[in-house]
Amino acid sequence: MDSRLRAIGVGVGLGIAGIGVALVLVLLSALTLSFAGVTITPVLSIVLSLLLTQGVAFLGVGALYLRERGIPVRSIGVRLPSIKEFGIVIGALVLSFVYLIAVSQLLSATGTEAAENQVSSLAMENPEIVLYLLPGSFLLIGPGEELLFRGVVQNRIREAFSPVPGVVIASVIFAAIHVGSLVATDPSAVLVSVGVLMGPSLILGGIYEYTRNLVVPIIVHGTYNALIFLSLYLVATGAVEESGNAAAAVVAALP
Repeated sequence: MDSRLRAIGVGVGLGIAGIGVALVLVLLSALTLSFAGVTITPVLSIVLSLLLTQGVAFLGVGALYLRERGIPVRSIGVRLPSIKEFGIVIGALVLSFVYLIAVSQLLSATGTEAAENQVSSLAMENPEIVLYLLPGSFLLIGPGEELLFRGVVQNRIREAFSPVPGVVIASVIFAAIHVGSLVATDPSAVLVSVGVLMGPSLILGGIYEYTRNLVVPIIVHGTYNALIFLSLYLVATGAVEESGNAAAAVVAALP
């Protein structure tokens, strides 16, 4: 029991450490730019957030943990996906968007409200941001979040748990960490968003557990986010008609 509690504690601690380092870096960079007389535009804000959160904090905390424990990167599975694994990528993406549609229907049927995601809201107000979010999904968001939460947190928890509870616990940590990116005054809306996010979290954790290749969930995560950002761009620019229920589901299920 002690080893299991320790594993969960380390997993939670790593997630909090990643977020904490990111907040410090973003704050310091914002203060530095402010003193230098640089205006922080929405575009600059999102670029800094991507670079410092996923690019520096998450990757840095994950890499430092692996180094301190003497765990080689190759042991967490970093290799070119096989044809079968590319098939898993496609299947996971299809499953993710089927889930997204189901969530939108459920929110509509129950009249349930989810919290807004800061990045999604910013993208809706400033569509040009999507031009940075699209490559950022593949280069920073996917690699940074998957290394920390799947390659490090999930593997640490799996040292003390069997596959299913290991994936579930790591997914709960991953979903809960996203609370900081939500905008809401109603705690129930936050809980709904965290609950909705469990779907993509479990899919990502499950395919990593099955393939033991971190590149697979990185591709799925990056592509999933990029498609969501693209859909937000189409809505924000008026290219497609906005659906309130669909938009709520998209915002809630953005990892």
